[in-house]
Amino acid sequence: MTRTSAKGWLKNILITAILITAVSIVVDIWRNKDLTVSVDNHSIEKTINQHDVDWLTLSYQQPVVLYLWATWCPSCRFVSPSINWLQQYQSDLNIKVFSVAIRSGDERLLRAYMNSKEYRFPVINDQKGHISQQLGISATPTIIIVKNGKVLNSTTGVTTPVGLFARVMAATYL
Repeated sequence: MTRTSAKGWLKNILITAILITAVSIVVDIWRNKDLTVSVDNHSIEKTINQHDVDWLTLSYQQPVVLYLWATWCPSCRFVSPSINWLQQYQSDLNIKVFSVAIRSGDERLLRAYMNSKEYRFPVINDQKGHISQQLGISATPTIIIVKNGKVLNSTTGVTTPVGLFARVMAATYL
């Protein structure tokens, strides 16, 4: 392959990546035009490992990524690995990552699922859907970024790792 053709390929890949990202952003905005998220009815919750989580209070110290998902959700299978990656680097990114598993069984089943997938992000079990109802979430997956007690960004459906990272970076530096 010549140097000129390699540059051409790189240029095409870059243009394609930019187009896909732009289309993804437009689709995301359209999907979320009617999404209203309320953090007003918030409470301290426990993870499946019995750790207290007060994500709203933590959002005053650093941005919080709250991932609402379900074990039975097909789209969540594409998003959860990105959340798991994000959780591994939360200290470096100066964020906190928490998740809420909606109607995904009891804690024993949820722990087994997390172990089988090797996911390490903290999980609050919303077995009856009360937390998701309080937040006004009706679709999975939903990712909410909260900073200083306010929702900065929310997205529903499949999001790319690049899109998720861009949202986190925007929240960190706003």
